[in-house]
Amino acid sequence: MIKVLVPVSADLASSIALRYACQLSELIQVEVQTIHVKAASSEGSGSQLGTGWVRHTWEKTMLTEAEDEIAQLIRAERTHCPSLGEPLIMIGDRDEKILRELQSGSCDLFVEGTIPTFSSSYFSKRLESHLYQDIPCPFLMVKNLMPLKRAVLILSENVDPQKLIQVFTGIFAESNLKVELFYLQSSDSAGQESSNLADMTLQATMEALGERGWVPEKSQVLSGQPRELAVSLEDHGLLVTGLDRHLKKKTFLHEFLVATPAPILLYWQ
Repeated sequence: MIKVLVPVSADLASSIALRYACQLSELIQVEVQTIHVKAASSEGSGSQLGTGWVRHTWEKTMLTEAEDEIAQLIRAERTHCPSLGEPLIMIGDRDEKILRELQSGSCDLFVEGTIPTFSSSYFSKRLESHLYQDIPCPFLMVKNLMPLKRAVLILSENVDPQKLIQVFTGIFAESNLKVELFYLQSSDSAGQESSNLADMTLQATMEALGERGWVPEKSQVLSGQPRELAVSLEDHGLLVTGLDRHLKKKTFLHEFLVATPAPILLYWQ
């Protein structure tokens, strides 16, 4: 059973993330837990409220407002995911509360809907946030709701093949998800030496996948510019790859991930 945590608010991004998480239940056994964190009001909040009855009444009112705000979304999404349970409702800093829930060890995967932007600054800012920098599990960023029929494992320079296989099979071991394997490299650096390294890495990864019972339907070294390659893989339901925690914003892989509209399963190497 894969335990999935999905943060929700009354917006389209949350709906997309929830529906995508529920697609996972068609492939693997999942338990979807939603969480909604309502920010404390700037007026009359925090230490100004003091303690005791006044603070307790304020918190109770805030929680009731949050429950009402999110109840309609949860009811609507149950038509797509009948097993969806009640959300966790909290007050405070959103990222901090979510991170504490993830660090409790109760979740195996974090799924968040993001606005379908191709802004490098937005993508980088999210990954550089306290939540993502300290997240203890793989995380799935869903820009668009797409059919989850096949996954693409993305190799590139500095992506550890063994870690990639470990993360992917750890989540989808019991599924019949179709898999493709690509090594992406910039056309600007596709010299003979780098091409040979790409071929060797691709072959070794295919063999390692085969040992775990996975045979990619396609495996290929793809050369091009980041946006060009993102467009070529845009109809895939899931991209899987790893990133270095200390982001280098102008790397080929980073620019590819910014440009792709597909859902991305990421992990820190």
